[in-house]
Amino acid sequence: MFSIALSLISVSWAAELEVTPPAEFTDSAALQEATRLLEEEIKLATRPQIYALIDLATNVILIKGRGVELHRSSIEKWSASDRSRLATLYRLRERPQIHRRKINPTAGAEQDPISLVDMPATFPLKFSPPLAVLVLANTDGNPWQWTLQRGRVWWHWLMAWGEILRTGDLLPPPSLDLTVSLDDAQSLAWTVTEGMPFLIHRPTP
Repeated sequence: MFSIALSLISVSWAAELEVTPPAEFTDSAALQEATRLLEEEIKLATRPQIYALIDLATNVILIKGRGVELHRSSIEKWSASDRSRLATLYRLRERPQIHRRKINPTAGAEQDPISLVDMPATFPLKFSPPLAVLVLANTDGNPWQWTLQRGRVWWHWLMAWGEILRTGDLLPPPSLDLTVSLDDAQSLAWTVTEGMPFLIHRPTP
């Protein structure tokens, strides 16, 4: 009787979650992925915490709490090194680095606080277990911004290969590159916190 009641509670709780997207019942791989995602999200939604869902199937990044969508960002394009290994819960190791403004000693105490425009537009996110996510803002054809971004990307990959050579690990951690708008990139940098849980919904072939 207890197991039946527990099942009913779980189903009721799952019904309240804003889980996306629904799986096609004729697609066993999609159904299995949706089931995995639902089980992981139910665990997160039972606690008072903010978590992120990177939905590669519908190209959105969702910031959620208690299963309710709080913020949505569109993914313009993405690439992954090995999507088969993205089937677990990740926790962010540290927030993106912020280039803080220099304090002007002659301006007095009333100086503008850090705001969204101070957030980086291109930044790496490192997770535990190992996962490297690189967030890239759309440069909208600006050649100068594109050059700066490419330099950051190349530096990111250089550091990643340096870590592989240093540790001698022949199987590097999975990586995921996400291109979003400038506003969405800076909003994500503003929102994420150390230890924040991340889920990834993988598209089925």
